[in-house]
Amino acid sequence: MKAQIKFNVINPDYNKGYADEYHAGKESESNWKYFWQASYEIKNVLSVEMIPNGTYQLKIKNSSGNNIICPIPDVCIYRCHLEDKSDLDFAVSKSILNKTHQAHNEKYDIARCYFYINSLPESIELQYNLILNVNEIPSVIWIKQG
Repeated sequence: MKAQIKFNVINPDYNKGYADEYHAGKESESNWKYFWQASYEIKNVLSVEMIPNGTYQLKIKNSSGNNIICPIPDVCIYRCHLEDKSDLDFAVSKSILNKTHQAHNEKYDIARCYFYINSLPESIELQYNLILNVNEIPSVIWIKQG
């Protein structure tokens, strides 16, 4: 099976009535449903588990160059259980999460998993599979600027 994981940052100013009346129900240049979207497809998936109150295990290098695990609590996780017996997590801070949705297309054997993320407070994509509230970034993570 394949799994498709999609992150959608909601545009609170999207006007469905305007889209219906002037653009046949479609988004337009000045009326987008989402500020930002990212989609990932994973192959060789046995199943997808939704964990509404999880802890993401972020792997980072410390200042000495050693790998450490930084637990990120209070996240919602879609966990893909893979055929090679490993797991791959996709997570979003619960404080910015609006809702989730999961569907399965049996014809093509694809699990589709959606995160709908509020635009405020601001969020940051720390890795392709982790989006956090900017106010919840652990102090052990250094972001280089410039």
